[in-house]
Amino acid sequence: MNLKGKKILFARICGTGVSSLAITCKNAGAEVIGVDLEYYPPVSTKLEEEGIPCYKMEQFQELLDKAKPDLIVVGNALNGKSDEAKIITEGSIPYYSMPSFMEEFLLDDKSPVVISGTHGKTTTTTVFSEVLAGIGRNPSYMIGGIPEFSGSNSAFSEGRGYYVIEGDEYDTAFFDKGPKFLHYKPETTIVTSIEFDHADIYDSVESIFKNFKKLVEITKKRVILSLDFKYNLKLRESIPAEKLFTYSVSDQSADLFAKFEGRHGKLMYFSAEFKNGEKYYFETPLFGMQNLMNLGALVSFLKCEGFDLKDAKILESIKNLKGIKRRQEYLGTINGGLVYSDFAHHPTAVRLTLESFIDFFPEKKINVVFDPATNSNGQNIFEKEYTEILKKADKVVIGFPPKAFKFPPENRFEPERVVATINAETPEKAVYIKDVGDIVSWVREHSGKNTVTVVMSNSGFDGFFGKIAEFFDLQKPDFL
Repeated sequence: MNLKGKKILFARICGTGVSSLAITCKNAGAEVIGVDLEYYPPVSTKLEEEGIPCYKMEQFQELLDKAKPDLIVVGNALNGKSDEAKIITEGSIPYYSMPSFMEEFLLDDKSPVVISGTHGKTTTTTVFSEVLAGIGRNPSYMIGGIPEFSGSNSAFSEGRGYYVIEGDEYDTAFFDKGPKFLHYKPETTIVTSIEFDHADIYDSVESIFKNFKKLVEITKKRVILSLDFKYNLKLRESIPAEKLFTYSVSDQSADLFAKFEGRHGKLMYFSAEFKNGEKYYFETPLFGMQNLMNLGALVSFLKCEGFDLKDAKILESIKNLKGIKRRQEYLGTINGGLVYSDFAHHPTAVRLTLESFIDFFPEKKINVVFDPATNSNGQNIFEKEYTEILKKADKVVIGFPPKAFKFPPENRFEPERVVATINAETPEKAVYIKDVGDIVSWVREHSGKNTVTVVMSNSGFDGFFGKIAEFFDLQKPDFL
């Protein structure tokens, strides 16, 4: 890769993946600028820390005229019918999607490890990167979030080595409707889960499945596959035995079976047992069944790559995992009540996240604030599932679904309907609050030493996280 001196303009730079590539390019010596419709933490904060100039979308033509970029990288959030899209496609400046840029400039001398799946891929990508860094392997990585261990969602190391990439099944760009992960030249692919999601671009889980099948077909060396989901089992049928390694938290016939063994203070204690009878034990600050799946993938990879699972550096790295922002991220306390952020925005992720907090804090009441911000959550396709899952919380706040009005009334997610159904069974358990400021007030009113509030959102949530931070207690709880 030789990007020194190149001027690169990133269109829709505030996407988590696009921003990570922008940082990589800057660190490689390129001059990077970006435009977007809006900027929000944690990505906006990281771009500012990196000193990458970011502008409003209406300044796009002005930037082209003044900066005269050599290349344009187009985020998949850029609307193909926008003025900017027309300028890009009709202009003379070479343009790439984020994945095609990586394919062209970054991957040829690397050993790409692509982490794919409906759930868990951001955290799994983080723990792979964090452990490989912790044991001195100096990996390159691209993560769709901000990991705590480095503070950066992107790293690039010169020379041959692992490149750990979060592989998204979402479409690549307005000019490339195929999934991103097909560009990443995988040597090893992890498939955490396959379920229906992204209802704005996929009409069924079968159409998603077809793309995962393409992904494993282009994987050069090994597919590490979870057996904990129905369509994963279907995918197993199309993977040659010599290329396949399986892991599970529910199926003991898997090549690796990961099992929760208990708690050691604030740490989760788990085992990993292989088919040959070898068994290893680990401790980690990450908790819950989803994280057990994520760590099962990690241990499987390390074993397949020939690492010694009793190595003190590996044990220490897993024991000291810092995780990632907005995935079981402790934010602060209000009136002594713990407040966490989690990215959960799909029924399975919401269920696993809620269960992890219920299990880890059995002595406390678990309150949930749910932000239905995605295209899928603007529709009612998951509404009944969310209703049943959220009944398990002690208190529930449902926020405003900003994308619901893109759909016909009969297809919209209706917060009032969810609240009414929950409250019919347990009066006053749930409430719909449209204004984020009022949600902050609700959290303050319902927080105390016996509560944990989990805010489930994958968006900026109309500034919620900045607003709630103003009211955090000054002192952290002892166990943190």
